[in-house]
Amino acid sequence: MKLTLATTKLSKPLLGQSSNRQWIYFLLLAIFYIGWITFMTLSNQWALFQDYWPASLTMVLGSFVAGITAEGGGAVAFPVFTKVLHIAAADARTFSLMIQSFGMGMASIFIVTRGIRVLPRVILYVSLGGIFGHLLGLFWFPLPAPYPKILFTFVTTAFGVALIISRWGLQWTPRMDLSDWNHKHRLIFLFLGMLGGVFAANVGSGIDVVTFMVLTLMFGINEKVSTPTTVIIMGLNSIVGFIFHGVVAQDISPDIWRYWLVAVPVVVVGAPLGAFVGSKISRDAVIVFLITLISIELITTVVLVPFTAVTWLVTAIVTLFFGLSFAAMLYYRHNHMPQMSADSPG
Repeated sequence: MKLTLATTKLSKPLLGQSSNRQWIYFLLLAIFYIGWITFMTLSNQWALFQDYWPASLTMVLGSFVAGITAEGGGAVAFPVFTKVLHIAAADARTFSLMIQSFGMGMASIFIVTRGIRVLPRVILYVSLGGIFGHLLGLFWFPLPAPYPKILFTFVTTAFGVALIISRWGLQWTPRMDLSDWNHKHRLIFLFLGMLGGVFAANVGSGIDVVTFMVLTLMFGINEKVSTPTTVIIMGLNSIVGFIFHGVVAQDISPDIWRYWLVAVPVVVVGAPLGAFVGSKISRDAVIVFLITLISIELITTVVLVPFTAVTWLVTAIVTLFFGLSFAAMLYYRHNHMPQMSADSPG
């Protein structure tokens, strides 16, 4: 009983007590805009919008997606930058991390100060694993193009199918927390952080989607709890990547800095807005929106990315592996997880 109560309390941070903290986000937003406008004016950078406006337009949708779903803004920015604007995959990856640091970082502040339900222990252990995973992805497991985006697209497609089966094919009640938290959970989410960090280091997102997959399919967590949890995780991992590329490696090209300058004022509002809308709409609406994005990404990848016989073979093997893994997660949830909820599933 003590463990259950403690974990439930952790999974409902500051609920009913955080309304007086909502001003924090707006204060930080004002400070950001004052600093950004001052910099743009003193450095005479306003003309950048003439050439780099596609980044601003892209992140109108990208930042909203980052806040309302488990896919970071990079899920929109990466394919647009690589497939439409023909920017190198490495630069698109770095831009995604840079922009998410601010967009999803501000969304995280918005989520916490509004008392939107999240899973703090999951955030902690996935984020710790994500630091090591990000470094592994940069130095030991860099994936050659076009595999990062293709594999990520087809794995998320397999997850979309599993999510449809989970929601409308199986009869179950979603949970609002991990009340049976133990050492097994710590190891699982540390490993997920490492795996997701490798994805994020290659394509600029992924640690959020990987965590969302396991929370929903394996542990049966309500999507409206899983989503803001993964928004915070992706924001933290993006900061790790931004610090590495901007401070340690210093490999951010001037063009990417310019793209970032014209897009960042959009995302500090767009991502929190997505988080706000996500907290108000139904669970099914969140799922349908996510599946729609996955479908669009699959179609654009198949149409715009050139495939070879080897590419198709590798993609099929990896997708089959993850598809079987998702089936195993659903089997585990059905046979081992308690079917109960602290709140209504909607």
